[in-house]
Amino acid sequence: MISSQIPEDAGGNVKKHILEGTCITQDGTRLTPKEDKFISLYIQYSDPIKAAKEAGYLVPNHRKNKDLAYAHKGKSLLAKDYIRNEIAARMDLIRDEQIADAKEVLVYLTKVMRGEVKDQFDMDASLSERTSAAKELNRRFKEIEDAKERGPVKEVHLVLRRE
Repeated sequence: MISSQIPEDAGGNVKKHILEGTCITQDGTRLTPKEDKFISLYIQYSDPIKAAKEAGYLVPNHRKNKDLAYAHKGKSLLAKDYIRNEIAARMDLIRDEQIADAKEVLVYLTKVMRGEVKDQFDMDASLSERTSAAKELNRRFKEIEDAKERGPVKEVHLVLRRE
């Protein structure tokens, strides 16, 4: 929304959020920029106190123990379902990006077999490692071919009889 489109009677916080932009969670809930930053920092640190501080949340100056106030703020944010759900959704995305898929594994095994991958001492893979990679590739491709020949899995009905 452009600032000229913001209604005149909109409050300061509303204008600020419209101008700065709000973030939308995976399930469609709107997040404030601070909530979005808190979620990112909480994933990074796993510490609600540090995440609340760095996200820019303010605590009253008269509080003697500011860490306790930040802990309370972090705890109250984590108590919200949409915050917890967004943390879980982002963690799932991170896990998905870190785990190699089947194609990536096959590409790696092919590079090892061809001698394109070096070890930690910048030496070519040994002949036994290259042969092992070739055997693993062959095993995987045989499994794929066998699965194609078998066709789709059919239902199996088991009948158990008591004797």
